Amino acid sequence: MIDAMKGAFENLLLYNNGSILFLLFLMALFFLWFVERDRRVRTVLLYLSVALIVVFLCPVYAWIGQKIDEEIYYRVFWTLPIGVLFCYGSVRLLICFKRTVSRVLVAILLVLVICMNGKLVYKNTIYNKATNAYHIPQLVIDVADAVRLENYKPIAVFPAALLPFIRQYTGDIFTPYGRNITVERWGFDSALYDAMEAEVYDAEEIAIQARKEHCAFVVLSCAKEIKGSMEEQNYFLVEFAGGHYIYMDYNYYKVMKEQNLLDADLLEIGR
Repeated sequence: MIDAMKGAFENLLLYNNGSILFLLFLMALFFLWFVERDRRVRTVLLYLSVALIVVFLCPVYAWIGQKIDEEIYYRVFWTLPIGVLFCYGSVRLLICFKRTVSRVLVAILLVLVICMNGKLVYKNTIYNKATNAYHIPQLVIDVADAVRLENYKPIAVFPAALLPFIRQYTGDIFTPYGRNITVERWGFDSALYDAMEAEVYDAEEIAIQARKEHCAFVVLSCAKEIKGSMEEQNYFLVEFAGGHYIYMDYNYYKVMKEQNLLDADLLEIGR
């Protein structure tokens, strides 16, 4: 139980990340507790916040939550209306001042306090300038457009790096596994995933596993070497797009051709 409480306070420190964000939240909560009279506001902002803090710091809940999943336990913080409560408290504080000059000075001070407790998120290296309306890498759109069909939703296997974005862009392509397989602790297993993420592609192994998962398309990165060739496994190259080779299984090509499910340009390529 002691370890659980230590974990709770460690999570609190991680959430603050060297700032006084949570302290500002508590100050606003304390201030509004004595100032706010509207019962609806008190219920939504004050009572709810106190209840969530009590739940988070409850030794029993902390022990159970961390045993089940530490990341889920940590996300209790996400339900706290920290930004809303602090901003609302700041406005209520400004109302307490009658003179315009005082309000302006206090407002500037509050804005400075907020700015000092954070960094411009767009300076982080994980952010890139958007190149399209979808706010995802353009290469994902190029690859998905090469695989997507007008009259059929095919199953395609992609390198793991593309998985988080494919579903964001389109629901017209099925995949044998999703982003969840990349999270080791979730325990998902796939021979096809292992073949796709190997340092060197083994064309024969990928073809075997892709057919077991009923994949009509196989997308391979040009950055990796390929042992053997997909053509030897009865695949043909549909297109090279976004730094990836898009292959289609001839077996699926023939079946879909008979059922008139293929686009005109794909019919030409497969001949």
